This record gives sequence, C-alpha cells and structure tokens, in this order.
Amino acid sequence: MKPKFNFREVISLLKASDLVSKIEIRDVDEIKDRGIYKVRCNLIPSRYKFEIKIIYTKREILYSYQLFTDKPIIRWDNAPHYPKIKTYPHHFHNKDGNVVESELTGIPIEDLKVVLIMIKDMFLEIS
Repeated sequence: MKPKFNFREVISLLKASDLVSKIEIRDVDEIKDRGIYKVRCNLIPSRYKFEIKIIYTKREILYSYQLFTDKPIIRWDNAPHYPKIKTYPHHFHNKDGNVVESELTGIPIEDLKVVLIMIKDMFLEIS
C-alpha cells in the first residue's frame, strides 16, 4: 500500500524548521490521480538552498531532496536507476559524488524529518 501524502504537512514542517528562512512553492500541479510538487527553501546559513520535488501517483511516490549552493552538494531520491544498492530504489548522492544506500523510505513527511536532521548535522560539522 502506497503511503499517504499531504503537501500541507510538508510546508508546515518546513515552516517549523529553524534551518529554513524562506519557502518558495515553485509548482503544485494536481489532477485526479497525480500530483507534482516542487518547493525551494533558503536555509540558514544563507548560501545554502534546499529543494524538494515530489510526484504522487496512484502507484507510487517519487521524491528528490537536494541541498545546493550554486552547485549540487547532496541529494536523496528514489529514481529507479541504481538496482544494485541494497536500499533500492532509495539512494543518496553524497558530497563526494558517490551513490550509496539511503535511510529514507518513501514516506515524505517522515523522510523530510530525517533529511532536515542530516542537513543540520552536516552544518554543525562544517561550522
């Protein structure tokens, strides 16, 4: 059974995060059996941006969570193109450009909580 998805919950979680300084909803395209959602956030520190893309269909939820500046830094997604990874289709593109296992599960609100914690931890390491 496919997990439920509520776009308002995603926005509420972003608004509650102390990492997020600005939220820009770039696309909401909903029809009966499909939704496409794109959100871009400015983060603190301000040189960082965070983008969320979610495609919700009757069969699946496809997602991408990406941290970037003027170039991509890290990304989590579940595009089905790394079948040898143990957590397939869920995978993580790390800062070294390697594609590795991901702890995400495809439940957007739960995954977003994990991603925000990991980004915050990364910021603590570099400060």
